[in-house]
Amino acid sequence: MYRHKRHPPLDKQRRRRGYMLVEMIVAGIVLAVVMTVYLQLLAATSRQHRYADHRQLAGEELANIMERITAQPYKTIDQEELQSKELSDSATSHLHDAELNIDILPVSEPVDGKQISLSLRWRDSGDVYVAPTRLTSWVYAPAGGTP
Repeated sequence: MYRHKRHPPLDKQRRRRGYMLVEMIVAGIVLAVVMTVYLQLLAATSRQHRYADHRQLAGEELANIMERITAQPYKTIDQEELQSKELSDSATSHLHDAELNIDILPVSEPVDGKQISLSLRWRDSGDVYVAPTRLTSWVYAPAGGTP
């Protein structure tokens, strides 16, 4: 042992001096890894939120267009007339390169009618088309033959 209990030997003092520096380096590395993961998670969450907002806007836009179409008299609902339908300013400003597709198919069973299918697709931030949002409705000829 050593005689003076208050002063440890010099080799022990020298060994402990660099220990705090190693702890700080390890803590810095751990902090950098945590911040990198956090920022990636934040970016992914932001992309998903934007995607959900665009999906909701597309669904609302299709519902509004479908409501306007089905409010028309039965005989005026035809493919040529509906191709002139356009998206609202809000949809065109938020949905990049949006494409609206309207298809009308005649239905004969159980009664004469028309199947109206709407489809809306747009490009995401990667300039790739996302899966389209679709909405389908059926309208039927009036029972008495009068519109």
